[in-house]
Amino acid sequence: MGHIFKKHLMKVVKRICLWALSPVALVAGLFFLLTGWFYITCPIYSFDEPKPFSGTSFYNPYQTINVDTWKKCVFHLHSKSWLGLTNGENSYEEMIEAYTQLNYDIIAVSDYMKISPQLIPVYEHGYNVKKTHQLAIGTQKIMWRDYFFPQNLHQKQHIIDMLKKRSRLVAVNHPTMSSGYRTDDFKYLSGYDLFEVQNGTHLSEKAWDMALSSGRPAWLIANDDAHSVRPERLQREVTFVNALIPDEESLASALDAVNTSLTPVFCEWPSVMSRLAQGVAFGVHFPRKKQATMDEKIEETKVVSFPVSIQVQGDTLHIVWGQTMQQIDFIGDNGRLLKTVTGSDAAFYPVRPQDSYVRVKLTSTEGLVYYLNPIIRCDDNQPLIQAVSNIDKVKTFWKRAVITLFFGVIFLMFSTFLLSRRDFLRTYTKTTK
Repeated sequence: MGHIFKKHLMKVVKRICLWALSPVALVAGLFFLLTGWFYITCPIYSFDEPKPFSGTSFYNPYQTINVDTWKKCVFHLHSKSWLGLTNGENSYEEMIEAYTQLNYDIIAVSDYMKISPQLIPVYEHGYNVKKTHQLAIGTQKIMWRDYFFPQNLHQKQHIIDMLKKRSRLVAVNHPTMSSGYRTDDFKYLSGYDLFEVQNGTHLSEKAWDMALSSGRPAWLIANDDAHSVRPERLQREVTFVNALIPDEESLASALDAVNTSLTPVFCEWPSVMSRLAQGVAFGVHFPRKKQATMDEKIEETKVVSFPVSIQVQGDTLHIVWGQTMQQIDFIGDNGRLLKTVTGSDAAFYPVRPQDSYVRVKLTSTEGLVYYLNPIIRCDDNQPLIQAVSNIDKVKTFWKRAVITLFFGVIFLMFSTFLLSRRDFLRTYTKTTK
């Protein structure tokens, strides 16, 4: 009985060795080896417990807005790349042309793991199965590392940290898509600058409120995440940034520099990136349509209105908008509705001592929904600082040591097993001749 079992075992081992020498197996083996190495070497973090914003003052991102310099932007959309494997349907030029027709001031194509030659270099990072993706804005180089299989909190934080070292801004993309992030993750994750609350297919208000309620200053960004120029896929979610843009002559000069360069060129437009980082932006959600024409989309643009004033006077938040709104909602910690005002272009809310932040959502009579960044509690004259992640060096060392030792023992045992079976080796040699 033992002899029969041994014979069958030899056949199985032989087949494994023959399969392992095939090109497909070699590529697959290298992929899993590299992926395994990434997981093994991921550091272990020591996460701070959630701590709501506190202080006697308020950080108001809209305190010094210029009512005439709101710029229409998109930072997350895709063209056809990687031989069409990433579902992009149209060329880079066609995507730019479509958004130009819709009067966008800033258009940034963010293909997966690819930087296009444009004024603001940006790409979408991530090739993992759960779509745990990030947006790297103002970057010069692709960061190829990722965790292909489902990620835990440590791996998600590690990717954010590595991207932040290479990018001016890092955004968390479509946080609620495909369970790439869990809502509770945002109690602990830090180091990112922007939060894609509005995505062409997903709205992540709950996750955003979780981050804000945990003391994470996460500023809103809104994007279509469009993969084609079909009108119904365009201008669904829009970011408006209060920033200056160069005149036409300076802009043409910058574009020439980009077009004649072999590498991405980052043009530091006055305050565009810094204003995003400061939260001086708001998002607009347009009503969904199953079918639409480009002319209809252009007409939609004409009904967008803008804030006249957003001020904190004492402990009271005052907002005045450029049109009468159907509804104005004040929202606080954990997404709690604090106050609603209807049929007005102005509203106020007396901020209570227990409110660590207050944000505003406005709904127009045309069905547009405006999402504003929050005012946040802070100390007098103290800047709003994003928490820094901390690596637990001792736990990281022991984790890597134990896993490396485990796989080393497995490799040694397997090597010893093969070398001790001379009959198997002779049979294998004859078969391969």
